[in-house]
Amino acid sequence: MKKLQKLLLLASSLLLTACSSARYIDVTSTNQNSRVNFLVIHATSGNFAESLRLLSTRNPNPVSAHYLLPYLDDPTYSPNRLSIYRLVDENRRAWHAGISQWGNESSLNNRSIGIEVVNDFDCNDLSIKPEEESIIELDCTFPSYPPSQIESLVSLIKEILDRHPAIDPIDIVAHADIAPSRKSDPGPKFPWRELYEAGIGPWYDTATVNKYSMEFTGLQPSIQEAQCALSIYGYPIIISGTHDLQSQFAFRAFQLHYRPSNYSGLLDQETLAILYALNEKYRDTSRATCNRNNEV
Repeated sequence: MKKLQKLLLLASSLLLTACSSARYIDVTSTNQNSRVNFLVIHATSGNFAESLRLLSTRNPNPVSAHYLLPYLDDPTYSPNRLSIYRLVDENRRAWHAGISQWGNESSLNNRSIGIEVVNDFDCNDLSIKPEEESIIELDCTFPSYPPSQIESLVSLIKEILDRHPAIDPIDIVAHADIAPSRKSDPGPKFPWRELYEAGIGPWYDTATVNKYSMEFTGLQPSIQEAQCALSIYGYPIIISGTHDLQSQFAFRAFQLHYRPSNYSGLLDQETLAILYALNEKYRDTSRATCNRNNEV
């Protein structure tokens, strides 16, 4: 009897093992693409050692990124050559974007790759109460990015784009672009134009900017039209018809990216000309679109 029980137990075990060990036949379908559509570039606002700790270990405010890129002169970084630190597999979601939006997509953690570039920038708290302030008043310092760090970043991004060709140039964004009321990174000294010249991300054509600048000398778009144009480009902004705080933060983020010589958030002819030139180049739209659809 005991021998029979043992045989039955062994047979049951083998049957369960066979049932749980599914066999797969791999046939790669052509009807698929990458889940990744966005690339978000951050700056750490801290040194390498502290950034690595925060991004890779348990802490009260858990954050992460797919990649961390140091720079050689950081006293907390000891190697004599730059290495890129991979913290999260590209196929998994890193917690880097937070509350965010770009175009019609929100919660960009789900669809993006995040790169943290070590840079000791510093800004005071961006959480300004609308009823207390009418203009942005921030005290920020933004260090430059060493050339060797940017060279490594360009190489990394090109490899990412090879793996995820669905990422459009216009969807390579700053953290400030997708969360303008909360974030300022990677700041005005990040070399977006240099990346564009290396084949990465968007930039405007000077001739088109000059065209719009001349047009706006006579009559600039209204605040409502400008807000609509910024929304069409991708920035999260409420089309309120008044240049309120949320509008100023959105245009400040745009200026940090495309007109870093002056990022006050206030509207001017140059900012509007750059915005309309970018929309013409990348969004294939016209001023008439905003005129028709910008009702408050």
